[in-house]
Amino acid sequence: MSLASLILKAKRADSRAFRLAKRTYNGLRTASLPAPKPLRPVLREVYHVYGFLGQVLTRVVSGCFREPLFRSRCEQAGKRLNLILLPEAFDHTRITIGDDVVCQGKLGIYSGRVFDDPRLIIGSRVNIGHQVNISCNREIVIEDDVLIAAHCTISDNDGHPLDARQRAQGMPPPAESTKPVRICRMAWIGTGVVILKGVTIGEGAIVGAGSVVTASVPPYTVVAGNPARAIKSLVSEAIPGE
Repeated sequence: MSLASLILKAKRADSRAFRLAKRTYNGLRTASLPAPKPLRPVLREVYHVYGFLGQVLTRVVSGCFREPLFRSRCEQAGKRLNLILLPEAFDHTRITIGDDVVCQGKLGIYSGRVFDDPRLIIGSRVNIGHQVNISCNREIVIEDDVLIAAHCTISDNDGHPLDARQRAQGMPPPAESTKPVRICRMAWIGTGVVILKGVTIGEGAIVGAGSVVTASVPPYTVVAGNPARAIKSLVSEAIPGE
């Protein structure tokens, strides 16, 4: 009898022995050790030390391995690049990054087969959250001081042709359907936002969490929704002289 068959019989509890095995497994799976009250102050300090050492180890691995490796992948990368994880950028996008850029977690940079020389330009002091995906077939520009929260998607293309037959044949989207994206300086992109092709996010604009941006956003404007719509103007709050 194969291991898979034994596991299936245990899941179904086919016999007394398998019922016992299932109860034992469930007990071990849900078991936990108590935290006795006298030990809680000590365990609390151990918790903080564990977190601190984890941060130190991450910083050392990033500084000695991830950052040099990713710099070699880029056309140009500025000073003080800070990576929590190594970005996935295995396609042919040309990447330029400014100074003091922070990637808080997983960053995916992908390109298709439409153009030979797609470009991703990231300015200085840009902060990119965890699990952000950038699909760059032509050009995506992220200017200085932009904040991009976690779980966002930015794409200058449809990914697949609109024509069903072309999709079935595995063809790329037509070149004319790929349109550059620009996120202007000091914009703030909320959690889970999707920014589609041809969109410009204006300077100082804010895109609310979960929004799908299908049209350009004016400077110093708050937008939200699917599709995103203007809900507030920030013009009076713009930095004087900027």
